[in-house]
Amino acid sequence: MFSWNRPDPLTRDLIHLINARRHDHGDADVAIDTLQAILEQDREQDLLTVLAALDEEMAEWLFDLLAEAACSVVIEGETDEKPTYAVMAALELPLQANLSVPLRLKIDPGATADLLRKHLRLPAGTVVMVEPRLLTDTTLDLLTLHGLHEHISSLADSQRRQLLAARLHPPVEATAFLIFELVGSPESGLPESIEEQDRQALLEGLVSQCGELASAPHMLETPVYAAYAMFDAKNAVRLHRLADETVEVWRDLDPTVRSRTIVHLHTQCGNGVYMPVWTDLFDPELPEDHGPAWTSPDVWIFTADLPIEWPGEMLTNRLLAEGCTRFENHIVEAPEN
Repeated sequence: MFSWNRPDPLTRDLIHLINARRHDHGDADVAIDTLQAILEQDREQDLLTVLAALDEEMAEWLFDLLAEAACSVVIEGETDEKPTYAVMAALELPLQANLSVPLRLKIDPGATADLLRKHLRLPAGTVVMVEPRLLTDTTLDLLTLHGLHEHISSLADSQRRQLLAARLHPPVEATAFLIFELVGSPESGLPESIEEQDRQALLEGLVSQCGELASAPHMLETPVYAAYAMFDAKNAVRLHRLADETVEVWRDLDPTVRSRTIVHLHTQCGNGVYMPVWTDLFDPELPEDHGPAWTSPDVWIFTADLPIEWPGEMLTNRLLAEGCTRFENHIVEAPEN
């Protein structure tokens, strides 16, 4: 007799919501509930695996739902009341070129909450909580969707706010992230625009608290779910580490071999949302069937709303800065693309 294991209920629910979406009768609220239940079981990797396997339209839909599920939760109350939400958000901010060590990225949570309340035009009654330090990309890289969801869920349950990170790590890019929470918001989302005068005043207020910030209001965009900031941070850190590892191997080559070696940058064009990137070193004097002299491990990056050429351009700039001038970008696409 054959034996088989039935998928667990949450896996079945995930398959069902994806199929429902394909047939245009999905329920976003049910999908959010399912994704939050999976995150609560710390099964983030399962969701990322599914994300990588979906086609572009479905992957973008799931990607956005996943960010909302991680960072926006309903505050439990009386059943006849209009629902309110706890929402975890982020603002990406430009940093000065030369940062001091140790990092001085502290801000005043109370003053910053007032700035956000005023210049984001938040609804009356919304409580604003703020991380007391700006977080770097390498600091956010250590967080997970499970951790973000656990953090905002505790605030929705009226628990005391905890720090997201015990310590800051030096950034790989000149950006920092202001993380804040809106508790008691009548909406599950975030403001979709900032007036120009509010943009200017908000950044001026933040620069007055933290001198490491650059005064560049044109770079200040609307707030996003903190999950998106985390995805951006992971992209930056992973690509920089890939470039560092590639350059280190390239430098260790014999000078004669190094001068003729070509660095190949590979982007596996899949669904346009979550895909692997890798490098290899190719010596043109080796036999054709030899293959690369060295191949890096894959790094997985989030590319939603970014051009497919972006990972190659970022890596190319890093390699050029290190003196590596022989390289080719390879975008590996499926035949139907």
